[in-house]
Amino acid sequence: MATSRTGTASYRAWRRRVLSLARSSGLRYCPDCGRPLAWGTTRTPLSPEPDHIIPYALGGRDTLDNARVVCRECNQKRGKKGIPVKQSEKPRIHSTGILW
Repeated sequence: MATSRTGTASYRAWRRRVLSLARSSGLRYCPDCGRPLAWGTTRTPLSPEPDHIIPYALGGRDTLDNARVVCRECNQKRGKKGIPVKQSEKPRIHSTGILW
């Protein structure tokens, strides 16, 4: 019988590590919706969940630099979509108008 990716020991270890680091760093609110995270609960709308910045389905991996913690509701709403880049974070292209 096949095991789902989220059922593997390496995924579970990644999940525990991401949640542990977020909690120990004092994360109290979901970075997407701003509501308070319900630490100590699971499978409720405000339960903290690890989220892939680049979704696994789009080539993201189970690494700490590809992880953040959001509430379960925001995580489920986002699904397999990547995190949109905010207008202020988009690279700016400057031109002097001079051809060199």
